[in-house]
Amino acid sequence: MEALAGSSAVATSLQRLVARQSSGASLRPNATTTTYRRLTCTCAAAGDGDAGQSSEPKWKQKLAAAEAHAEQTRQATARAQEEYRRKQMVQRKSEVSGGAAAGPAAAAAGTGAAAGAHPRLVDLDWVPYLTEEGLLTDCTQAGAKASVYAIYDDDKVLQYIGVSRQVYQSMRLHFARVPSACAWMKVTHITRPSKAVLEAIKDQWIAENGVSPPGNDEGPEQNRWENPLDCKPLMTEEERKSVEYAAPGPPKAKALKEVARRVERELEAAFKARNCKEVLRFDPKLKEDGLLDLKSTAARAPDTAVPTSTPQATKA
Repeated sequence: MEALAGSSAVATSLQRLVARQSSGASLRPNATTTTYRRLTCTCAAAGDGDAGQSSEPKWKQKLAAAEAHAEQTRQATARAQEEYRRKQMVQRKSEVSGGAAAGPAAAAAGTGAAAGAHPRLVDLDWVPYLTEEGLLTDCTQAGAKASVYAIYDDDKVLQYIGVSRQVYQSMRLHFARVPSACAWMKVTHITRPSKAVLEAIKDQWIAENGVSPPGNDEGPEQNRWENPLDCKPLMTEEERKSVEYAAPGPPKAKALKEVARRVERELEAAFKARNCKEVLRFDPKLKEDGLLDLKSTAARAPDTAVPTSTPQATKA
């Protein structure tokens, strides 16, 4: 609007100048030319301003508005997530301390313990990882929807604490990845999934132990327990050169597969040393990427996500 007002003022001034010339009014030498040039420049500048205002396409204006709205949404989401994490931490501390507010959560968990109480590691039975027959101990419980478990080495030193909906499948994976650290375990089950209760039990066990177990370091060691074994960091110098100089595609995949097979033989030797008779087969497809993990069995892979609601019953 200001630019339009400026353009109108310039036009009026030009009209007055022309009228004075037509009436024969006296002007200083070159005054007409100077004034005309000045007004013309002003008019051109005003015109440029108008063009600048109108040159912005509407789609760009809409895009800018959409980006601003998206940024506001991201900020609001971040604030909501931070508030959720804060409330979860408060709830966990309340449940671990055994306050009155933890009573309903503990009852809903179906642990059978008193209100606000969770099973302590010291009160749970020691369960051998392998049976006398050399098979993995099946510590599942009928009706359980999720489990919290602790894994110990031969000296009964705590190595890892985990949460799973399929504890037996998780035990298999842990043994295949870290056989030397899996000798004993302690397990507790809940009949109703509750993320707050499961995490509270896990935090309580870590606090009871005094320090976080090696497998819960939130770093390389935890990755070793929870994900397929990456054999690339375990390569010898000769294997490293073989992989480095291999052409992309099948040649490199073959070189990585050889590395995985060598590590696989070492793991199988560790299984044998533990007198393990369990059939543990590694996925051949993963070997081409230099990874090792158990091949899926008839039962689906374990879901280690912390459950948040009771799953619906499947129809027969």
